[in-house]
Amino acid sequence: MSEPREAQARLSRLGRWAGPLAFLALLLVAILLVGATRTLRGDIPFGESIMHAAFNVVSIVTTTGYASDDYQLWGPFAVGAFFILTFVGGCSGSTAGGVKIYRFQILARLAGAHLSRIVSPNRVHVVLYHDRRVEDDVAFAILAFFGVMLFSLIFSTFLLAWIGVDLVTALTGSAQALANVGPGLGDIIGPAGNFQSLPDAAKWVLSAMMILGRLEFFTIFVLLTPAFWRA
Repeated sequence: MSEPREAQARLSRLGRWAGPLAFLALLLVAILLVGATRTLRGDIPFGESIMHAAFNVVSIVTTTGYASDDYQLWGPFAVGAFFILTFVGGCSGSTAGGVKIYRFQILARLAGAHLSRIVSPNRVHVVLYHDRRVEDDVAFAILAFFGVMLFSLIFSTFLLAWIGVDLVTALTGSAQALANVGPGLGDIIGPAGNFQSLPDAAKWVLSAMMILGRLEFFTIFVLLTPAFWRA
């Protein structure tokens, strides 16, 4: 009986590392892909390309906000990769912004469980994370988080475009503000630019999105709910 228990204990310990391991794997894959793509385009040697890719990928994913180079010049793949990485953020418990890697993991497992439920409706589908069942309220909270973030991104992009900001700046500016990353994309707020030339109204919108993203939406929404103050 001791061997199954020891095996279960090892799996449990491994499960606790699921988030950090996924985070490190994501960083490694992104660095290699961006670095290799830049080298294949004939810009610089592979070692130097990996060094620049590592610094900028880690900076964006951890929402540090630094850039060592204008990665918009690295080709369309790098631009798309950095835009996607804007939303990632750190692990659970991290002070980094973004969505956080554990939400992506649970969302993927929820999607897999839903697909299995469609294929086999009579099966019992239990979603596990760190060897624990993902309760319905946790799953609902994560889905609600993604929904509110998407709505906020659309609303902010629309509002900035209405103010007169170009679409790339409006979209990536909204994304970086919600994720608290720093640089966006485009000639104005890209890694080689800044937000100084944006209209004051656009800066107010982005500041509001930064606060909303930093406090992860629902804290602000609760404070704005009249029923909270009557309780």
